[in-house]
Amino acid sequence: MRGGAMGVLQVLLLASVLEPATLVFLCPGLLRGVYQSEHLFESDHQSGAWCKDPLQASDKIYYMPWTPYRTDTLTEYSSKEDFIAGRPTTTYKLPHRVDGTGFVVYDGALFFNKERTRNIVKFDLRTRIKSGEAIIASANYHDTSPYRWGGKSDIDLAVDENGLWVIYATEQNNGRIVISQLNPYTLRVEGTWDTAYDKRSASNAFMICGILYVIKTVYEDDDSEATGNKIDYIYNTELSKDGYLDIPFPNSYQYIAAVDYNPRDNLLYVWNNYHVVKYTLDFGVLDNRLETSSSGNVLMDTTTTRTTTRPVTFTMTTASTSTSTTMTSSTRSPSTTPAAPRSTTTARQPAALPEVTARSDPSSVLPNIAVEFCSPVTNSSITWPKTRQGFVAKQPCPPGTIGTAVFACQGPEGLWDLQGPDLSNCSSTWVNIINQKIRAGEPAAIISRELSEQTKGHMHAGDITYTVRAMGHLIDLLDVQLRNLTPGGKDSAARSLNKLQKRERSCRYFVQAMVETVNNLLQPQARTAWMELSSGDQLRAATMLLDTVEQGAFVLADNLLKTDVVQENTENIQLEVARMSTDGNLPDLKFPQTGGQGNAIHLSANTLKQHGRNGEIRMAFVLYKHLGSYLSTENASMKFSSETLNTNYSVIVNSPVITAAINKDSNKVYLSDPVIFTVQHIQQSEENFNPNCSFWSYSKRSMTGFWSTQDCRLLGTNRTHTTCSCTHLTNFAVLMAHVDVKRAGPVNGLLLDIITWVGILLSLVCLLVCIFTFCFFRGLQSDRNTIHKNLCISLFIAETLFLTGINRTDQPIACAVFAALLHFFFLSAFTWMFLEGVQLYIMLVEVFESEHSRRRYFYLAGYGIPALIVAVSAAVDYHSYGTDRVCWLRLDTYFIWSFIGPATLIIMLNVIFLGIALYKMFHHTTILKPDSGCLDNIKSWVIGAIALLCLLGLTWAFGLMYVNESTVIMAYLFTIFNSLQGMFIFIFHCVLQKKVRKEYGKCLRTHCYSGKSVESSMGSVKSSSSRGPGRYSSASQVHHPPCMTNSSQLQYEQSRIRRMWNDTVRKQSESSFMAGDINSSATLNRGAMANHLIPNSLLRAHASNNPYNTLLGESAIYNNPTLSMYNAQEPYRETSMGVKLNIAYQIGNPEQCSGYKCHGYSTTEW
Repeated sequence: MRGGAMGVLQVLLLASVLEPATLVFLCPGLLRGVYQSEHLFESDHQSGAWCKDPLQASDKIYYMPWTPYRTDTLTEYSSKEDFIAGRPTTTYKLPHRVDGTGFVVYDGALFFNKERTRNIVKFDLRTRIKSGEAIIASANYHDTSPYRWGGKSDIDLAVDENGLWVIYATEQNNGRIVISQLNPYTLRVEGTWDTAYDKRSASNAFMICGILYVIKTVYEDDDSEATGNKIDYIYNTELSKDGYLDIPFPNSYQYIAAVDYNPRDNLLYVWNNYHVVKYTLDFGVLDNRLETSSSGNVLMDTTTTRTTTRPVTFTMTTASTSTSTTMTSSTRSPSTTPAAPRSTTTARQPAALPEVTARSDPSSVLPNIAVEFCSPVTNSSITWPKTRQGFVAKQPCPPGTIGTAVFACQGPEGLWDLQGPDLSNCSSTWVNIINQKIRAGEPAAIISRELSEQTKGHMHAGDITYTVRAMGHLIDLLDVQLRNLTPGGKDSAARSLNKLQKRERSCRYFVQAMVETVNNLLQPQARTAWMELSSGDQLRAATMLLDTVEQGAFVLADNLLKTDVVQENTENIQLEVARMSTDGNLPDLKFPQTGGQGNAIHLSANTLKQHGRNGEIRMAFVLYKHLGSYLSTENASMKFSSETLNTNYSVIVNSPVITAAINKDSNKVYLSDPVIFTVQHIQQSEENFNPNCSFWSYSKRSMTGFWSTQDCRLLGTNRTHTTCSCTHLTNFAVLMAHVDVKRAGPVNGLLLDIITWVGILLSLVCLLVCIFTFCFFRGLQSDRNTIHKNLCISLFIAETLFLTGINRTDQPIACAVFAALLHFFFLSAFTWMFLEGVQLYIMLVEVFESEHSRRRYFYLAGYGIPALIVAVSAAVDYHSYGTDRVCWLRLDTYFIWSFIGPATLIIMLNVIFLGIALYKMFHHTTILKPDSGCLDNIKSWVIGAIALLCLLGLTWAFGLMYVNESTVIMAYLFTIFNSLQGMFIFIFHCVLQKKVRKEYGKCLRTHCYSGKSVESSMGSVKSSSSRGPGRYSSASQVHHPPCMTNSSQLQYEQSRIRRMWNDTVRKQSESSFMAGDINSSATLNRGAMANHLIPNSLLRAHASNNPYNTLLGESAIYNNPTLSMYNAQEPYRETSMGVKLNIAYQIGNPEQCSGYKCHGYSTTEW
């Protein structure tokens, strides 16, 4: 298919949707042939350029012959016939002279290279004034790197389906060609690519579908034609790939000075050695069986129906020297796979020509690889053709929208992008209406109002980017229209005042509509459209929005007739524009003056005076509520605290963006007094921490930037607000580290709730049973059981509070109280757990415990230490009790360490004490010589203590891991362990303890079946304990060692009897008896003891059936006591002495054995 046919067909297909002036061109394919089709006339100038505006439906032709240092006029012709006949419609006197022939006309404006500079000038043909000027950074100019023919052609401009391009060279790229895409409305560089082709070796170049084609031809003064006339090089900007090829290029007159491509008719407009000629182009037929082209369309069939052909070999390689600095494509596909070498054929001459192989670097030729394809599919109401993996397919947008959609074929197996097609270039049809009115030059304020109305409805991704660009165009249009209202020297005073008032009214009306438009763009319902944009497009659109609003604000500030403050407040944006006098006493300035919801910025009077001009100052302040989420934090500079270093976090903008500017250049001027601003946190939760005072540093050329903390510092922060100071004015915000807590889904959430309620209720029942056991079974009363009792009480209260108050976030005060109580009782549980380890340690290292109970000290430590910690924590920061998610301690500050620190310390100390206990138990058996029952009980206690330590420790370890890692598994583990603590305590301290089990058995036998009270089950223990403490018998005063052998226990009992005997006979023979250490010796002379006992009247022989006689007899003959003595059912009394001795007093209180076997029998048998 020849040149214009395909382009016309595409235009006709879109005619029902698009206005003639707002065509969206589809790429015709990859170029494979160029043919000279028409010679218009021979000019008087050897070099020059001519072109058409591709965005205008008219046949206007723009013509500019080039004469060095004198080219400053553009001629317009209404048709081709007038052009050939030399009948110009009008001429335009340009504000600057032109270098080279690389001018273009695009969308009603002329773009050219200003003489002796690297500047591109935009000249509006409607208003006949210069509407913009941009500097192409580092570009060579004025015959430094021209095309081969010279002519100051260093900087060449081109247009294609993708927009406006600049082709030039830089010293950084060693004089090789560089391509930049230029925004035709803002003159900002949107992308730059370095190629590998030397610009001085090129005759000319042009762009089609984002692909650079470099021409190399013969000139009339060349000595040889060996170089040939051909398209010699190609560079694809979308793929950042290049290659050499050999497509013949007509050169009948051997002095090509200009080549311009028009995407509307797919023709080349050429100036060749005085001759004005037109070339047609041949593009490949689309074939879905072949790979996708580098521009996103399917490549042409590599064969033609012509009988006479010339093979042309084309190899696409990855440019080794090319780099893509900024990509403008919104394609979300990954880096594409380089195409394998392929061949194309194209018609050339009637005679067959030999095959010519393209030049290529052997190292850059890619090997042939197996081709995988994505199958045809329909997605987003678009039918996508079969496409090669690693490439993208392009199709018209869905019905009701205009533009081009792209879909990436990814992966080695050929899978379509899982995110779906990229519709970021699809926009609503109202875009055409706005475009048409802008080009028609209608009042900018009225167009801005219509734009605000259009953006109130549903928006597509393309509407976001278009609206932002349209606001920039409207500001340019408003600036032009305001110039027409500038008072002239011949205007009367009244007329001049009327013009100035019209200027102010127009600006006010425009800014009001602009604020409403921005408010619409920041509405929650527009977020879907924002998210359909790629991250790069989001960033550029948001940055351009900041820049455009600031420009519009200063247009109003410059046109206020008197000192005034203009306020425009909406839901998502607040704007204030001020013109103030700096004379006299000037107060400090605060923005916003009203409202702001805690967001404010303060400027000192000294700063205002410092930057005043001619006694006045113009300022603009803007507050954006939701814009920060579209300004990427990827390259943000952050200052990290210690708590951030070992945390998996992301960086978010957690405040509104607040803009402050003075006289349009605030970001370039440093302030003597820093500006102070306070912003409210958007997310006020413990998941966000480490606030950083930042500003958006961006380039006005590329509209890209990053968050920086330079010259900004943190003054103060709390849960809801952060205050900062900076030494310059710009766009400020607060960035924070964010821990992404993964919320459980509906199913997991329901299961976690069920586990929590069922588990904690079961735990509470078990704890209640434990509390009853330890409180009302007097046979279990001891210091250790006191510890168990208070541990259970603390956990019972803590779990009850957890169940009933952890989610009371809707009541801040109640939530804080619940959090403090949970803090206290969980710390108390840890403390009582530690005291059990201390008690076990004491029982093992002391042979005889103290005669005084340690309970008072245990109570003081068990509740006093947690109370002290909670009191100090509340005094330091009581606001950290309770969060917006749960009623617990804040995690985003150091406050959580008021729980983690003490708990960790207790666990470590408990490990130490239990380790010592284990060591003594297993390494000192030769000294203790416990019997098997004693050792078993010791092991049981230690195992229970270790189990409790592990249980509490693991519970909160899982809790902390859940906070840090935010996984559902950790949530389940924490919930299960926290819910079942009571059940584990009941198992280890009640069910597995033989003594407690026997107490339960006694309770069932005596109370449940016979109706007796629990107290009666204790027998003589009750009667003995009810008396006042005796000198020899009080259980609270004298305790057995926790572990004794049979002989040691007997010696202990004998020592007690001996003390009774000593008191009776007034210490007869005391000195001889006390010479030995009866407490530690296992070989006490029992015969000697019997000799002392028998003469004593108190201990003389009793009735024949009295087991006490057996004790005396066995002691005298060195035999072990018999069982009959211990089977006595009633106490024996010597009435004459008035002393009551029951079996408990005779051989020791069973309680003192504490679960061990006395004389070979467990104390639980008493």
